[in-house]
Amino acid sequence: MFPPDPQTGDEDMMRRCFELAAKSAGQGEYPYAAVIVRNGQIVAETINRVVHKRDVTHHAELVAISLAQRALDSTDLADCTIYSNVEPCAFCCYAIRESRIGKVVFSMRSPVMGGASRWNILGDCKLSDMMPEVFAPPPVLLAEFLCEEGDATMRRSAPAAWAFMRARGLLAPPQAAGNRADEGANGRGYIRVVGWLLHALRRNLFDRFGRGGGRRRRAGKRPTPSP
Repeated sequence: MFPPDPQTGDEDMMRRCFELAAKSAGQGEYPYAAVIVRNGQIVAETINRVVHKRDVTHHAELVAISLAQRALDSTDLADCTIYSNVEPCAFCCYAIRESRIGKVVFSMRSPVMGGASRWNILGDCKLSDMMPEVFAPPPVLLAEFLCEEGDATMRRSAPAAWAFMRARGLLAPPQAAGNRADEGANGRGYIRVVGWLLHALRRNLFDRFGRGGGRRRRAGKRPTPSP
C-alpha cells in the first residue's frame, strides 16, 4: 500500500517547491516548480523549462516525472508523491496518471487549466477501470495546500506574472484572501493595471502566452500589395 507522507513532510516539500518556483521566476522562467518524493526522499525536483528550452512540453511536472523515471529506472511511480506550487494542467495530469503517481499535492488552484478543477483527470476512475494495465486508480489528492503561502510567494517573486494570472482568472485567490488587507481595493487595482500593461506588451512585443522569441519580421521593406 502507498504510505501517505506525514503532514510535516508535506509542508517541507511544498515549501521546497515554493523556493524552486521563486528561483524559476528569478531565472526568467514561468514561476512554477515540481518536486517528486519517495519514502520521504526527494527523487526529482525542477523548475519550469518552457522558456529556456523553447519547448512547450517542458512543464515542471513533466520534467520532474521524466527525471524521476530515469532516477528510479522505472515508468511506475506508484509509491511517489508529486508536489506542485500550482495545480497541474490537464497535460501534466494525464502524465501523472500514466506514471501512476500515488499522491498529488498542489498549492494554488487553476480554475481555467487545472487537471482537477476544470477537467477531472486526476479523479477520473474510467481510465483505471478500462485500462488497469496502464493506469492506477486516482491518486490521493491534497489540493490548495498552504495556498496563502504559495500565493504570497508568487506575488513577491513574480509580481507581474501573478497579477496577470489573477486578472485573467488563471489562479484562484486563497479562500481567506477576501479578509486580508493586502487584497483590498489597492490590490485589485494593481492587478488591473499590470494586467493591462501585460496585455499591451503581449500584443506588440511577445508571441503567444508571452513566451517571447516569436518570428521576427525580416529586414527590409514590406512587400507592396498587388493592385
